[in-house]
Amino acid sequence: MSHVPTSPAPVLPRATGGRYRPDAPGARGGPGTPARRRRPGALAALVSALMSMTAYCAGLAAHGTYPFGPSPRADNDLRHQYVPFHTHLWDLQHGAASGDLLYNWQSGYGVGFLGDFFTYLANPFSWLVGLFPRDQSEFPVFLVSLFSMGLAAAAMTVFLGRLRPGSPWLRALISVGYALCGWNLAEGAIVPMWMWGLVALPLLGIAADWCLTGRRRVLGSLLVALCWYANFYTAAMATLAAALVLLLRLATADTARHGSGTRLRVLWRAATMTATGMLLAAPAIVVCALANAQAQPTDKYVVSVATPALGYLAMFLPGSIASPSAPNVFTGSLVLLLVLALPFQSRVPVRERIAWTALIVLTALSFVYTPTAKLWQGLALPHGAPFRESFVLSGFLAMAAWVCLARMPRPRALLGGAALLSLLLALTYDAQPVGGHALTGSLVGGAAVTGLLLLYARGRRRRARGAVVALLAVTVLAGGAYSVYGLTDLLDPTKRGPARAQTMTELGLGVRRALAPHEDWPATRTDPGPGVFVTNNDAMLLGTGGGSYYSSYITEETADALAGLGLGEAMGGRHLWPVRDPVLQALLGIGTTVDVIDTDGARARGTTALPLVAVRPPGSDRAYGAPADSVWARRQAALGARVYEVPALSAQDPRRGLRLSPDADPNATAADAQAVPAGNTFTARCTPGARAFLYAPALRADVAAAGGASEGFYGDPPQRLAPLKELGTVPADGRFAFTVRTGEDGQSLPADALGCLDVPAFEQAVRTLRETGGAAVETGGHSLTARLPKGSTGTAVVATTAPPGWSCSVDGGPDRPPVSYQGLLGVPLGKGGADRIDCAYTPPGLSAGLAGTGAGALALLGMAVAARLRGRRSR
Repeated sequence: MSHVPTSPAPVLPRATGGRYRPDAPGARGGPGTPARRRRPGALAALVSALMSMTAYCAGLAAHGTYPFGPSPRADNDLRHQYVPFHTHLWDLQHGAASGDLLYNWQSGYGVGFLGDFFTYLANPFSWLVGLFPRDQSEFPVFLVSLFSMGLAAAAMTVFLGRLRPGSPWLRALISVGYALCGWNLAEGAIVPMWMWGLVALPLLGIAADWCLTGRRRVLGSLLVALCWYANFYTAAMATLAAALVLLLRLATADTARHGSGTRLRVLWRAATMTATGMLLAAPAIVVCALANAQAQPTDKYVVSVATPALGYLAMFLPGSIASPSAPNVFTGSLVLLLVLALPFQSRVPVRERIAWTALIVLTALSFVYTPTAKLWQGLALPHGAPFRESFVLSGFLAMAAWVCLARMPRPRALLGGAALLSLLLALTYDAQPVGGHALTGSLVGGAAVTGLLLLYARGRRRRARGAVVALLAVTVLAGGAYSVYGLTDLLDPTKRGPARAQTMTELGLGVRRALAPHEDWPATRTDPGPGVFVTNNDAMLLGTGGGSYYSSYITEETADALAGLGLGEAMGGRHLWPVRDPVLQALLGIGTTVDVIDTDGARARGTTALPLVAVRPPGSDRAYGAPADSVWARRQAALGARVYEVPALSAQDPRRGLRLSPDADPNATAADAQAVPAGNTFTARCTPGARAFLYAPALRADVAAAGGASEGFYGDPPQRLAPLKELGTVPADGRFAFTVRTGEDGQSLPADALGCLDVPAFEQAVRTLRETGGAAVETGGHSLTARLPKGSTGTAVVATTAPPGWSCSVDGGPDRPPVSYQGLLGVPLGKGGADRIDCAYTPPGLSAGLAGTGAGALALLGMAVAARLRGRRSR
C-alpha cells in the first residue's frame, strides 16, 4: 500500500476567476484522474457499507434481537407508528387501502395522509415494504434502517476523499464509525425516516464540494432535493452542518491568489444550489410545515437540554447511553483517538487544527444551550428525544478524524491522543452513561487502534501496511458489533417488563381475519374497538378502519371534535383511541366491531350504524334538554334526537375526597377533599333498563357499579383524556349507584358526568335517519360523492371530522368549505333542496408546494442551459 500523501489537496478552483478547469491539477473526476485510481475508492465505499451493516447485524444476532432472535426490536414509536405506517404503504402499493397518498379513510375516522407520508415514509428504501408479504412488514422496516446505514457509510467514504485525499481503505474504516455512531444505535436505527439524515450529511457535503470546484450544479441541486424530500427534518440539520463545513473549508483554504471574489462565488453557488433543491422538494416542506402548524400543539410538554459536563464527555466513549437523555455522539475508538490526536498532529496546519477543534467544541455546546438547540431543531424543541441532531456532531468527528489521519500522524501525535483518551476514561469511568460495555469497549478498542496506528505510522513496506490495515478493519468491525450488542442489551425492552411479541401478532391477524368478511366500505366502517390493542395505529396495521391513530399531524379540529364527542385521547391529542359506545359508533358509521377475543379467536359483531353520509333535517341540531355544552348535548344534536337522560348525582358522603364539582355540591370544599381518603359512592335515578355511561375526561380512578366490573379511567389533562365508558344497566328500581376509588385526593366529578342511554329511542333515531336521510356514497382516494334523497334540505353530515383542506359542492355548484356539525363534516344543502354533494380533500400547502417545484424545475433548466453555453464558449 502506498504512503499516504502529506501535501494538501487544492480546495478552491485553480482557474483564473474561480472557474473550474477539468484538467487542473487536483481536479477530481476529470481527464487527470485515471479510472484505475477511481475504482479503489468505489470499492472502499462498498466495503464500508458492508462492514457497517455486518457489524450492526452481528451485534443484534449476538443479543438475539429481531430479526435474529426472539427479543423484540420494535418498541415505542417503531412499534406504534413506523411499522403500521409502512404496512399502510404496503396497502397503498397493492391497492388494498381505503384512501390514497392524500387522504387516509381508515385511521382517526378519516385524516389527511400526505404529511404523514412525507414525514414517515419518504425514505426511498421504505418502498421495499411492497416486495414482502404484508404480515412480515416489520422486516422491510428493519431493512430501511440497515440499508440507510450502509449508504451513509458509503457516502461518507466518498465525501472524506473530497475533504482530503488519502487511502480509501482508511477513510472507509472511519466511515464505519460514523455509520455506527451513538445517535444511530440509540435513536436513528429505530426511526427509519431519520436514518436518511445520516445519508444526507455526506451527500450535502459532496454537493458543497462541487460548489468549491464550480462543478455539477444541476446534480448538486438534485442531491439537495433528494435529501429534503426523503426527510426534511433531518435534512435541515444536515444542511446547516454542511454549510458550517463549507465555511470552515473556505476559511482554512489558501485563497491568496483568488481574493474574496472566489469565496463569494462559492457561497453564491451553494446558496443557489440549496434554494433550487429546496424548491424542487417544496411539496414535502410546505405540506409538512402547514400540517405541523395546524396540529395539536406540543408546548404543553417541557423538554430540557441541560446535560452534566462529565455525563456529556462520557457520551464520546463507544457504547455509552445516558438516562435521562444526552447527545448520543460516539463514533468508535478509531475516530475518537484520531480526533484527540488532532491537536498534536503537526502535519496539519495550525489554522486547520484550530478550526476543526473549534467546530466540534462549539457544535457540542450548541446542543445543550436552549436557543441554539432550537435552531438545530427548527426553532422548537421536540416533546420526545431532545438531541435528534446528534448525528451532525458524529459526522464532524469523522471528518476531523480523517483530516488527522489523511496526513498520517507521527507516533507522538498518536500517543498524545492516547493520553487524552486515558484522561477521558479516568474522568468519566464512573459517570452514569458509562456502563460495563462502554468501559470494556473503550479500553480494549482504544488500546488496539493505538497500537495498530503506531505500527502503520512506522511501517515502510506496502505489504506490512496492508496487513495492519486489515487488522485495523477487524478491530473496527468487532468494536462496532460490540457497541451494537452493548446498547441493544441496555435498551432491551424485555428488561423493563414482560416480553412483547412483534407487531404482527396472532391477535392482530385473528382480528383481521374476523373483520374481513364484513368489510363493506364505504357503506359502513369496520373497527376493532378498544378490546384489541396491538399498536397505537391498529387501523393501519390491521388494514381495517377505526379511531386508533397516532401521528404528529392530528389537527386541532379533529382532536377537539372527537374529544368533544367523548373519544379518548393521549399525548396531548396526538393519539386518538377507538370508540367504546354505541352512539358514537353510530355517528361515525361503524357497522362492525370485534365482540369477543379469547382462546378461540376473535368474533365480529354488527352494530347500529348510520351510513357514511346522512341528512339531518333543519332544526334538528339542538341539545334536547341535555345540559348545555355537555357531551350528551353534543351527541344528541349530532344525532338529531333525544336519547339520553342526564340525572342529578348525589354523593354518599360530600366530604369524601372525590366529590361533585363545586357548582353541583356547594357544601364540599377543597379542604374537605384533602382531609379524608379519596373515594366516594354516587347515586342517580334513571329509567329502568337504560344503559349508564360515565364521562369524566380528567378522572384518574377505578369506577364500578354495584355488582359490575371495575372500569379504569386514566385522565391526565391536557396530555390524556379518559373516554366515555359504560358502567352498567339501570336496575328495575331505577336507582343506579357506582363507586369511585382513587389514590389522588382533591379530584371532582362533573355534575353531568352520568348519562343514561334509552336504547329503543336511540335505535329508532338511527332507523329514521337511515330511512329518511341515508345517502348512497361513492368514495375515491381523497373524495366522495353522495346521492341524497331527492329534494333534501338541512345539512348532509359526513361521518368524519372537518379539518382544513376539505371543499364541497351541492348539485354541482361552486366549491365551498364545509361546516362543523357538532365536530363532524357538515354540508349545508340550502332551502331549495338538493340531490347530490361532492367533496374532495386537498392537503393544505400542496398547491403552493407544486408551484415551488415548478419554479425549481425552471431554475434547474436555467442552470443546465447556462452550463452548456459556458461549455460552448470555452470550446
